[in-house]
Amino acid sequence: MTPCDLNLDLEALRWKAEQILQDPTRQRKVTYPLDLEFALEELRVHGAELEIQNEELQQSRAQLEETETRYFRHFDLAPVGMIRLSDMGMILEANILGAKMLTIERNRLRSGKAPFGAHVSYESRDIFHAHFQKALTSMEMESCEVSLQSRSDGRTFVRMQSIATRGADESSEVFVTLTDLTEHQRFQEKLAQQKQIAVAATIAKDQFLAMLSHELRTPLTPVALLLEELEQSLGLSDDDRSSLSMMRRNIKLETILIDDLLDLTRINSGKVELHREVADARVCVMGAVEICRHAMKAKKVELQLDLDAPRYVMDADCGRVHQIIWNLLQNAAKFTPACGIVSVRLFNSSPERLTLEITDTGIGMEPEWLLRIFDPFAQVEQSIQRNLGGLGLGLAISRSLAQAHGGSLIAYSAGLGKGSTFRLELPVLDLMKLPGIKRRQKTPASKRQPHLRLLVVEDHDDTRITLGRMLTRHGYHVESVADAAAAEALCAEKEFDLLISDIGLPDRSGLELMKEMKKRHRLRGIAMSGFGMDSDIAMSRAAGFLDHLVKPVDIRKLEDAVQRIAALRSV
Repeated sequence: MTPCDLNLDLEALRWKAEQILQDPTRQRKVTYPLDLEFALEELRVHGAELEIQNEELQQSRAQLEETETRYFRHFDLAPVGMIRLSDMGMILEANILGAKMLTIERNRLRSGKAPFGAHVSYESRDIFHAHFQKALTSMEMESCEVSLQSRSDGRTFVRMQSIATRGADESSEVFVTLTDLTEHQRFQEKLAQQKQIAVAATIAKDQFLAMLSHELRTPLTPVALLLEELEQSLGLSDDDRSSLSMMRRNIKLETILIDDLLDLTRINSGKVELHREVADARVCVMGAVEICRHAMKAKKVELQLDLDAPRYVMDADCGRVHQIIWNLLQNAAKFTPACGIVSVRLFNSSPERLTLEITDTGIGMEPEWLLRIFDPFAQVEQSIQRNLGGLGLGLAISRSLAQAHGGSLIAYSAGLGKGSTFRLELPVLDLMKLPGIKRRQKTPASKRQPHLRLLVVEDHDDTRITLGRMLTRHGYHVESVADAAAAEALCAEKEFDLLISDIGLPDRSGLELMKEMKKRHRLRGIAMSGFGMDSDIAMSRAAGFLDHLVKPVDIRKLEDAVQRIAALRSV
């Protein structure tokens, strides 16, 4: 029997059954036993099929329930907010965390009439709209950071990542994830606040150090000037000259300590400027040795020199290299006991490097101290340091200056009582290439111009009186006043060749005074101040001062500046 015949028989059987059922009075007779037997067999087959389909339906239902469970776990319980938007920005679906971030009930989302943009804070809406349009256009993952506004008028900062998909009907949907950045944002804000506090503290520290420098330098000026005047006096005994020399050394030491504080500030702020020139390392070493020789001689410390390096010419700031070497020698002299030895050796560790080794037979250092010796304010041993003095800044400054030159500074010690070695390495120049290097040109000495009319403005009485007296003895015509108002009044009555003024005056800034004197009287000036930071010198130049001398002022440097500026005036 073919399937077609089977279908015809089934249809006929069904029609006959319907006729019998429609006639209740009709006696039910089995007229077609073969057809009925066949129908029963088909019913059994269909029953078996229904059982199989029922099992399949139960399996499909179980799979559907498992899929729904997984969806709930992956979507609803996701650790980020997950939202599905229409191409118009309406919220179609949101997981638990997403609805919580938006502070909206999930059953309200079924209408599809809740705009996502309404939950974005006002300041972030432009960012959101641009991000949403870009996601729709690019069909790629797009990211941005926005703030969401809650009903309680709070803010939730989120990272929003969106990707658009297009369905069979060409309509687009955008799937969005929201990552809560609120705690991160608060941390960043606290970090920014701490940074502002740190910057403010640094500025306050720099201002304090600058003011401290001014206050410490100012009273040193008249003492230094008076010592210089006394040293030029005739008929002094050897004891008197020795006493004056001792006073000068201590004033120099005080000045160096102040400079160390300012240098540390410059180094920490990255404002160290090197004035490079072709420099002879041997000259730098001998200059530092001459300063330290007296201290070593007083302790009967033997100084051994070996400066036979074949390559010793550097492209360096000679003053800064001199400062490094002086710090190292002072350190060696300080920690070497009486009758000890300090050796200074200059050699080439390679054709491109110059090495200076300073070795002493002093107290030495423990290994752990070698890791800290170059830290600012580090002290090898508190009790020893307290007895020997110092701020603990010299080595830190020296290493920073060595690195600024492209070199290095390291220390060695075999332990306590076994001495120390400091090794300074700096790059050297090839003597064959020296003709191509720009050398610092020395200006020829011009004829000294006496009888210049100088106006000195200084509010510190001792400095003003001493400086005026010394300049007068050097042949200048000097008028001295204590403030800017008196200087302006004097300039209205008399003519001057040069203004020498302090910066911190009681009534006005010396910078303002210089600008006024330059404008009204075409007067040139020299700044003389306890403020010695690079920024102070730059402001002096900008105001019209042609030179800036840092207190305590050396009378020879002041006279050199006076003569140099006077020579410019005559050109």
